[in-house]
Amino acid sequence: MEITSQKNVDNFETPSRAEGSTIPSRAEGHPSDTTYTLSEVAKYLDINEGTLRNWEKRFGEFLSNYRNQYNHRVFTDADIKILEKIKGLMESGLFTQTGVKHMINSQQGSITSQKQEKGSGLDEEYKEKLMIALNSVGSEIHALRREMREDLKGSLRRDIEHLTLLLFPPEEKPKPSSWWKLW
Repeated sequence: MEITSQKNVDNFETPSRAEGSTIPSRAEGHPSDTTYTLSEVAKYLDINEGTLRNWEKRFGEFLSNYRNQYNHRVFTDADIKILEKIKGLMESGLFTQTGVKHMINSQQGSITSQKQEKGSGLDEEYKEKLMIALNSVGSEIHALRREMREDLKGSLRRDIEHLTLLLFPPEEKPKPSSWWKLW
């Protein structure tokens, strides 16, 4: 299966199906009940199965929690669309888990509000860009805090070593007057 990437509506790069490339379907009833196994979805998204299980735990509130008769995880087309968004947001490096949840909530909320009110499209677009900028700033602050913490650890370690040497100087051994007196 060949995976390509494209920019979706939110301007995030997500994998998409190449021409003629589809996930093998597992029909349970009629076509609207098409589900896919965990391994099929992981292969389609080009991620590890463990990562997909982790995302299911972290972002389970957005996914349908379907299991087949063997109690195996199965995903619907709607789940795959949400997982593509999660992948794009996580790989962008701009969002934490909380940020991804907020973005998905706001996207789902903006879709329903756009259906209700078509005039507020500019406001939603502005909010979307503002949220991306705020998440970027938050990530930078987090990285700076981590860097400062590491610098302080090194500085404190050097200061403690210096104070230890001042308080407890190493004992010097007396030097023998000549080399033959060593024995």
